[in-house]
Amino acid sequence: MSVTVRSAARVLDLDFHGAAVSVLCQDSDLVERLARDFAYFILPDSRRSGGTAADSVLEVRVEPVPQDRLPRGQGLSWRSARISTKGSVRSVDYGGQALLVYDLAAERGTLCGPDRDLLHELAYLAVLSRAGDLLDGQGLHRAHALGFSFRGRGGLLFLPMNGGKSRLALELLSRPGFALLSDDLPLIEAHGRTLRAFPLRLGLRGSDAAGIPESFVRTFKRRRFGVKRLVDVAYFQDRIADRAPLDWIFVASRNGAQAPSLVPCSKPEAASSLLAPVVLGLGLPQVLELMLPPPPFIPGSLRLARIAGRRLAACLRAAEQAECSRLRLCDDPAANADLMAAYLEADLSKRSP
Repeated sequence: MSVTVRSAARVLDLDFHGAAVSVLCQDSDLVERLARDFAYFILPDSRRSGGTAADSVLEVRVEPVPQDRLPRGQGLSWRSARISTKGSVRSVDYGGQALLVYDLAAERGTLCGPDRDLLHELAYLAVLSRAGDLLDGQGLHRAHALGFSFRGRGGLLFLPMNGGKSRLALELLSRPGFALLSDDLPLIEAHGRTLRAFPLRLGLRGSDAAGIPESFVRTFKRRRFGVKRLVDVAYFQDRIADRAPLDWIFVASRNGAQAPSLVPCSKPEAASSLLAPVVLGLGLPQVLELMLPPPPFIPGSLRLARIAGRRLAACLRAAEQAECSRLRLCDDPAANADLMAAYLEADLSKRSP
């Protein structure tokens, strides 16, 4: 079984710190949506390849799902998807509403379905999945965290999914000295000492987008998690830091209406808090159906184990050299940002000769 990628009217060439991914699609609306999602990573026209030199290529087609290609009665079920693998080709059936067929060896695939909202969500996640896998091979590891820089120094804030990282990111950006690496997916270099930027659109609850010009805001319908408001990268593109040395790690939780608080935490505690969001990748935006190793499973599983080992090593190095704190956030994003800004300013002043 093979995957045929046809030529398409429009091409989106993306460069994720050296991992090249091309999206091909004839539907201008879908291409525009994805271009706004990945604006930071779009290659200039002079370097466009049209997918020929890309490490990964995904073609998205707005068309009925071919019923004869659905993996009926075979494979395994995962959430609302049915997964089948033949050789290196992975087929994922999303309840007959969309079909993703991807050759994991050739790094070429197609995604089709009639629903543009569903295709947008799946294409976005599929691109992040393949880019993340390629970046792991380059020693750049994704963290499900808020990554920021303050006066040129970098920090990570780990908070569970839907904990309010994007809203806090906007609050921090409204204060002097702050820049954004990513509200959801910063990269940790293998040596654990440097963070790299991975800015994507911000996903907010409806009320959190108040005050942002509508030209930067879109509605995003998700199949499992409801509707969010997306804020384009263009809204904060002048406040993005490309990289920063890692100085701070915050392990955050929420304490409701109480005032926010911040106390030191041990390095082993900080390192253990990184296991789920970095080593295991829990909460990372991706298509998990593409991350399962293809048969034969032993080599694929060994590869995943090696990647997990490298991620773990990066986490241990990061926790060892960073200032680690436990942060309890309240329901007021402004108060949380004020506490963080005051702490960071005091910490930098303490280090100054």
